[in-house]
Amino acid sequence: MAKTPVRPDVVRRPPVDAVRMNGFVGQRFDASRVNRLRHQEDYHLLWPFQEHCPVGWNHPKLPHPEITRGDWQGEFIGTWVSAATTTAWNAGDDELRAKVGALVKAWMDTQEEDGYLGTYDEVDRWKSWDVWVQAHDLIGLLSYYYQSGNQEARNAAIRVADHVLKDFGPGRQYLHTGPHGGMASSAILEPMMWLYWETGDQRYLDFGRWLVDEDWEAPGGVAIRTSILSGKGVAGTANGKAAEMLIDFTGMAELYRATGDEGYLKPVLVAWDDIVQHHLYITGSASTGEHFFPDYLLRNDGLFRLGETCVTMTWMYLNLSLGRLTGEARFFDMVEQALYNHLISAQSPDGRGWAYYVGLRDNKRYRWHTDPDCCPTRGVRALAQMPQHIFGISDDGVAVNFYEPAQALLTLASGAKLKISQEGQYPFDGNIRLRLDPQEATRFALRLRVPGWCRAWQLKVNGASSGVQPGAEGYLVLERVWKSGDVVELDLEMPVHVVADELGNPGRVALVRGPLVYAADSSYLAGGRLLDDVTLLLDKANPSTKVRAVKSEGSVHLVVPSVVVKPAMGAGMWREKERYHGLAACDGTKTVEEVTLVPFFEAGNRDPKAYREVVITNTEAATNVTYQVWLPYTCG
Repeated sequence: MAKTPVRPDVVRRPPVDAVRMNGFVGQRFDASRVNRLRHQEDYHLLWPFQEHCPVGWNHPKLPHPEITRGDWQGEFIGTWVSAATTTAWNAGDDELRAKVGALVKAWMDTQEEDGYLGTYDEVDRWKSWDVWVQAHDLIGLLSYYYQSGNQEARNAAIRVADHVLKDFGPGRQYLHTGPHGGMASSAILEPMMWLYWETGDQRYLDFGRWLVDEDWEAPGGVAIRTSILSGKGVAGTANGKAAEMLIDFTGMAELYRATGDEGYLKPVLVAWDDIVQHHLYITGSASTGEHFFPDYLLRNDGLFRLGETCVTMTWMYLNLSLGRLTGEARFFDMVEQALYNHLISAQSPDGRGWAYYVGLRDNKRYRWHTDPDCCPTRGVRALAQMPQHIFGISDDGVAVNFYEPAQALLTLASGAKLKISQEGQYPFDGNIRLRLDPQEATRFALRLRVPGWCRAWQLKVNGASSGVQPGAEGYLVLERVWKSGDVVELDLEMPVHVVADELGNPGRVALVRGPLVYAADSSYLAGGRLLDDVTLLLDKANPSTKVRAVKSEGSVHLVVPSVVVKPAMGAGMWREKERYHGLAACDGTKTVEEVTLVPFFEAGNRDPKAYREVVITNTEAATNVTYQVWLPYTCG
């Protein structure tokens, strides 16, 4: 019997097919669906389960032996199935539905009699990434079951979980096995709670409590909760591996939903504050070399393997969970920042390839497959989550969490039906228009998130100005009897902000407009210019006044005066006199010319070297820097 959460979400998701995105994110969502998910190689996902992960990796049937270097390969299919299922059912894509169904059947055919659905021979079980793989089994199978209603997938998931419970849990061996001190194995916490909601089986809840209360605190355990609460921060917790830790935080939030025990939620919120204050790039992602590093150590150069796409996705996923749980705008702000900057930047414009890492001074490296393939599959899952979060259902109405143009058919908590149409050019323009068409005149509250970047706005209802101010949760609340044809207009002012970072980028600035971060791109520079030639010329009194926002090919670019300094040269030097000259003066002639800055997600996209048609390792060096966010400046 299904359980009711002790702490129900303040903002609940509508059904997966209730909202269709048709703006910028919708275009990327469809590109992912058509150009990537539909073309996934089944054997690339199935082989670890059919062949089992070989010792030494000298297996004749490896699909891509040049990149198969680790025994984590079993995680890919669960993430892919979750993303593809959500995408297919949202879009009504029968071709993708059929592909997912056939793949899930072939996957379940590898499940053994004892319930094990994994990638190891029996002698090698529970020694490495095995429990991590079981966690992703549950994510994929349950995601498919939720949309398809396929009872075989539900039963397979229960058998996977019960097999884990035979060896781990209260009175049995500890779970802190495998990589990253057990943080990878602990990823099973969240889907175990899903099974608790689905079945009402107390054993799954008991397992969750045991994992956090006992397993983590035992000798050798990751001690995530006590480490965070003692002030060590995310960089000082376990080994600082970012994606795995963020997944575990999401599991703790799910455990809080099941128990109402604040002791499970508080560490997550403390860690959230730490990440936002000390570890977040201006583009909304985190991690250096896939880890949280000491406070404020936020490098720019891609050679340090910055902003792993797995970290971008898991950070977004955690914030979506916390946003639903609390109804607070600050969590959706974090999703928006990461979505429009770091996540979309990691996806190739055609939706086919993904970059494993994305630095702030870097070049793009979009690939079909990488070593390992976790980042592309998590990237598509992040996009797949978005339609269900544009709008949220609360006890008294509807919340607008994101301003992506969209159409929705929602069922309110009262049972009333509501059609809602959201129009505009967000994130390039702050003018948003909502048309509400309830089935009949209905009283409810409409909540409009005021983005964290926004300082001024205008709000109108049916043409009449409204002076309503944001509440404590960060939303403008309009409560009234709504009739078919009512129109709400929200104009979010989008001036350019010049941002300084004296801790990590002294003498440099970044430019931001609305939710978008901008970058200089070498392909937009005048002939012969290099990125290092760009020094922004800003107004002394108001640095942003010399910046022009210009519409360009469905986007908005920023045009900024730039100073190029040509040093005064003296006589030629020894044999290389044609090239090398003595420096006669340090303040040579200055040339003022305009430079175009592009949204971070566009930066580097014009470089033909960004696109890889071959399978390639994620350790490929950033050999040609083509863009950078933080730029030197002078005032004039």
